[in-house]
Amino acid sequence: MVAIRARIVSLIKDVNGGSFSFKNLPWTIRNSTERRKLGFFSCATGNPIDDCWRCDRNWHLRRKRLANCAIGFGRNAVGGRDGRYYVVTDPSDNDAINPRPGTLRHAVIQDRPLWIVFKRDMVITLKQELIMNSFKTIDGRGANVAIAGGACITIQYVTNIIIHGINIHDCRRTGNAMVRSSPSHYGWRTMADGDAISIFGSSHIWIDHNSLSNCADGLIDAIMGSTAITISNNYLTHHNEV
Repeated sequence: MVAIRARIVSLIKDVNGGSFSFKNLPWTIRNSTERRKLGFFSCATGNPIDDCWRCDRNWHLRRKRLANCAIGFGRNAVGGRDGRYYVVTDPSDNDAINPRPGTLRHAVIQDRPLWIVFKRDMVITLKQELIMNSFKTIDGRGANVAIAGGACITIQYVTNIIIHGINIHDCRRTGNAMVRSSPSHYGWRTMADGDAISIFGSSHIWIDHNSLSNCADGLIDAIMGSTAITISNNYLTHHNEV
């Protein structure tokens, strides 16, 4: 299949048909170009999102500035900007009800805002879908992080999510199991479709600079009134539908 490099796009609702479509945002790029002419940027890559954070040689010391770089309908997604850092040290996923501290699952279900980073390169094979809580950033910059060969990410009835710089591939259908979604709640989950990222009834979402491929269903699925979403700079390949 032909690989697709996704341009900077924003997901909007079609008021006539109730479906979703992708549209380019040339006005944002033009606006960023004008700002560069005024000297706001020191390294003009031509990509307004990259120019926003890559120009800082010490970006790794100021990771949360990424939350100010979104454009389009998801530009107000703050993720875990106002919370603490959470360092994932353990790639295992042995218990979907009582996840071990240091795992990605333990990080994303917390009630408080968190900016999630990774101590080292890792491949995470999820036993069940990874159900995210609100105000979370998954930031893979500085490490080679893959979610692969198992369940993948579910964003359901939450808000303010940023997913940046990870590789998601070979997602499988999983379910008919108990899965925790917060420190105080877990419940029965029916079979998931096997999308790389499933967005359901959620808002203020930014998905940027990820690689997604070869999943059981689609790669990114946004349904049930999900809104205020930007999908930018992602590499999408080996799929029949986005």
